[in-house]
Amino acid sequence: MRLKLSIVKFEVSVPELRRALEAFKENRLKAMEAMMDEAKNSVGGFINQLLAAEMTVFLGQPEQSDNKRNGYYERDYAFKGLGVVRVKMPIDRKSRFKSLIIPKHERMDPRLSQDLAALHLAGISTRMLAVMGQRILGIEVSHQTVSSVLPQLADEATKWLRRPLKKRYWALIVDGTYIHVRRRGTVEKEPSLVVLGIDETNRRSVLAIEPGQRDSAETWRAVFRELKARGLDAGAVKVGVMDGLPGLERVFREEFADSVTARCWFHAMSNALAKTPKRLSEAFHSLAKKVMYAGAEDAAREAFAALKDAMGDDAQRAVECLEKDLDSLVTHFAFPERLQRALKTTNAVERIHKEIKRRARAMEAMGETTLATLVAFTALRLEMKWQFRAIDSYETKQLSRGKGAAGIVIEAITDDEVVMH
Repeated sequence: MRLKLSIVKFEVSVPELRRALEAFKENRLKAMEAMMDEAKNSVGGFINQLLAAEMTVFLGQPEQSDNKRNGYYERDYAFKGLGVVRVKMPIDRKSRFKSLIIPKHERMDPRLSQDLAALHLAGISTRMLAVMGQRILGIEVSHQTVSSVLPQLADEATKWLRRPLKKRYWALIVDGTYIHVRRRGTVEKEPSLVVLGIDETNRRSVLAIEPGQRDSAETWRAVFRELKARGLDAGAVKVGVMDGLPGLERVFREEFADSVTARCWFHAMSNALAKTPKRLSEAFHSLAKKVMYAGAEDAAREAFAALKDAMGDDAQRAVECLEKDLDSLVTHFAFPERLQRALKTTNAVERIHKEIKRRARAMEAMGETTLATLVAFTALRLEMKWQFRAIDSYETKQLSRGKGAAGIVIEAITDDEVVMH
């Protein structure tokens, strides 16, 4: 149902218009303030008439035959796009009247409350919102004001994270991340299991951010099955990019039988360097990067052989750390060159973690509802950004070479472009 209100009408005479133009010419800021004051007075008068009419309708009901008006009290109310307006709230003798236009304890337009809650989720603290509210709206914004609106945003945002999956995703990037949640007097690390998908237009999308008791292979199995229950086409999945969690690759291949698994180079490099003697770490890192950035699988294996030969017995544990995962670390070479960069790491999931962490710092405490809303809000924000650019776009490749963007090329991956081992 569409409701169209055509009640307010503004009229300006020619002499008044001329005076207004002269005022703007002399001092634009003061003239703007005067103009907004006039607008607020007009809107205030209209709202007061509307509230008085609402009281008339209320008292006209048969059950209010023993009731009468009892004056009014004044209060400030903030409207979106207008600011604070002084309104006259009517009172009845029996104290039965409850306005639908401006509820008794509501101090601002609900749309403003939603905007403030969205700003809070974007990383602005309630303390800063209070300053902004006083400066911009002319009212105090309390923590309760923001918190009361979060459940409304949570419902819509979390629904999106549970949406049916209608697109076909040929790659899944999976990684666990920990979110520091501040509760009353304590800070706890709560795990979340994140799944990103790459669709047929080679754009990333957030498919799931699931809270979990622990980051285990069987917990991941439950996440994969939930994705399939939401409509994920398991047969379309060609590759899964993940860290070295024990058993995860096996579980992934069991749930997505037509896929291969790729190890994240970021995690593998970190693990190997942690086992490298300090005096050899720089040399090891330099040689390992030649494996990571090789142009083809054969070249990568040759670079690893050179690394192994150069390290000898001095960094045997570090070499073995890479060697045991080498097949998974070169999986990306089975895909077209334009896609390989996105399949080397799970760094896109790390981006989600950083965005959530940055916003969480602004919050004094987070319950489950606030955390769920924050996670969903962050996912939506990154989703909108990722949908503008494919992972194999010309712009992305030029930026990686330090050049400017000249355009975007979008190509979809097809089955005959994948060399399965």
